[in-house]
Amino acid sequence: MKNSVVYCSFLLILLVLYICIPALVFGADASDNNDYRLTHIARAAGGHMYALTDRHGALLSKDRGSEWRSINEGLPLDQVWPFEENTYRRFTSLSLDTHNKKRIAATTSSSLYVSKDAGRAWKEISLKYPVKSKNYLTAVSFDPLRPERIYLGTSFNGLFISNDGGASWKKESDFIDELYRGAGFYEEITDLAMVPEHPDELFIASVFDNLIFRYNTESHEVVEIEMPEESENILSINNYNGGVTDEPALEVHFEGSRGIYNLKTREWNFRPPLLRSQIRTVLGKTSDSLNRNTEESDTHRDVRALYLNAYNVTDGHIDEHISFMKEHGFNGIVVDVKDDWGRLTYGSKLDRPKEIGAVHTIFDIAKLLEKAHAEGIYVIGRMVVFKDKRLYQAEDNKYALWDVQQNAPWAHTVPEKYEEEGEEKTRYVQREFWTDPFSEGVWDYNIEIAEELESLGIDEIQFDYIRFPSDGDLSTARYRFRKPGMLKTEAIESFVKKAAEDISIPISVDLYGFNSWYRMGNWIGQDIGMLAEYVDIICPMYYPSHFPFQFLSRDNYIHRAYELYKIGTQRAQKIVGPSTSIRPYVQAFLMGHELSMEEPEYFNYLNRQLEGIVQAQGGGYTLWNNMNKYYMVNGRVSELNQRLLDSDKKEEREKPDQTL
Repeated sequence: MKNSVVYCSFLLILLVLYICIPALVFGADASDNNDYRLTHIARAAGGHMYALTDRHGALLSKDRGSEWRSINEGLPLDQVWPFEENTYRRFTSLSLDTHNKKRIAATTSSSLYVSKDAGRAWKEISLKYPVKSKNYLTAVSFDPLRPERIYLGTSFNGLFISNDGGASWKKESDFIDELYRGAGFYEEITDLAMVPEHPDELFIASVFDNLIFRYNTESHEVVEIEMPEESENILSINNYNGGVTDEPALEVHFEGSRGIYNLKTREWNFRPPLLRSQIRTVLGKTSDSLNRNTEESDTHRDVRALYLNAYNVTDGHIDEHISFMKEHGFNGIVVDVKDDWGRLTYGSKLDRPKEIGAVHTIFDIAKLLEKAHAEGIYVIGRMVVFKDKRLYQAEDNKYALWDVQQNAPWAHTVPEKYEEEGEEKTRYVQREFWTDPFSEGVWDYNIEIAEELESLGIDEIQFDYIRFPSDGDLSTARYRFRKPGMLKTEAIESFVKKAAEDISIPISVDLYGFNSWYRMGNWIGQDIGMLAEYVDIICPMYYPSHFPFQFLSRDNYIHRAYELYKIGTQRAQKIVGPSTSIRPYVQAFLMGHELSMEEPEYFNYLNRQLEGIVQAQGGGYTLWNNMNKYYMVNGRVSELNQRLLDSDKKEEREKPDQTL
């Protein structure tokens, strides 16, 4: 009873904060819209304060936050469906010049903006090599004594420096081994800060390791700051200008607390958090992000599934798989309902798929759902979205990605050996057929299929290949449906946003392992933080064979598999926050040098992946074997599934009574 009263009091406090914070923070002049939420804030001398908001641009206050006004001239509007809202792109960092309160910088994931007049006008700074278009910007800092020097931090490409106001750049993280993770990847730089009294020191924060480094920009010496026990989840760092100490200090905002670190004594002093710490999650996903209220409450959080292709859920095969699942403690299946060739395998009644020859009935979905549900099995429909041969070829390739050099549908061909008249020859074949992810027609086509599946009673929709192509000569690819200035991430966001409004059952999305380990949406459009705002489950593919061996390199290959799943699951959960589940795909197949593994070793290989998920307290998993031959499953898998089941039951027993 005591716990219930405490829980209810906590909920009441959160409700009051949710109602009151917008007025307290923004004042009457900012907007009458209570949807404004802070993502970053910086304090300058003389009572000036700058703030970045979630999708509403930048703000300035000259009276310590009593009144605010918008300062958005030159900042980029987003291009997200329904293309009617006057909203701005998400920001990832904010910095101000400690000697010039009118000079500020801000980054989106792909661009750097600087204002020299307190935000009356912003100018985009061109990013040149070695900063690349695929880099994901996460932090920016001015040098307090060198006005033209700017530092730029990224999610996975390290640290860059410009000594001429952004006209040219060089890579600074080549000197910082502590950030390097192998195979050309660096740890994410969460924030950067400099203190005027320490002009040669750059402070580098990393949320995943919960570390702050003191980096000497002249000697390249790196010293790790000792973190106090009270610290958890670094939000941001900046030069301290408060009254706790007159000595040079660093102000560090944690999730739920604020620490002042004296650079001379190396002592910590904790103060109450700023308001922004109460409404911002670890990596910038605000509390008012879209939380979908799906009809199925939490059933999607307890899924231990097998992937089965459409042929293996037919009457002649499904019983065998169900017996196998029950023996080993599985309770879900992922079945192809729209496969890698764009074929609808379940007997769709929709007119459009019939017109383009996409209906290719393999199994009876009504029978499958009846049998699976009778056995307590959760059924997930896997839909391959933008890789779709049927839609690619429809209407004279209307929706196909286009090759500007050939003036024809874009294609990535690969060599294939064949024999003719006893002689081995080579031909080039197209294996993937990509539709244009910018096309609203492509979005609607897939959403209509998902809606039909929901009406038929499927438990969850899973979008796969929800991305842009990654292989082939993409320099010749043209996106004919792209709106001016629209980003790849905005095309993917538009699709999932529209789908989330039309589908009420849980939605999951499949992501590359690296796209869940890091924020790297500028590569193929898969921004894990953005996707988590619209979907219920993220399914990272942390297949050890697909990571470069130099990444997270370990002497023991099988132990590395454990760490990839444990650390990867923890990192992904930290990015998306508690409202979205992380349900990884697990490698239940062997490839490359792994094919030399024999039974005891490959049993252990699979088990270690699952043990990593269990240790990370992941939200279930799915085994993937393209041929559906789950020979790697042994008795240890059954034990781990039971442990996950017991853990879920314990959490349910300890959950406070939501009706109080």
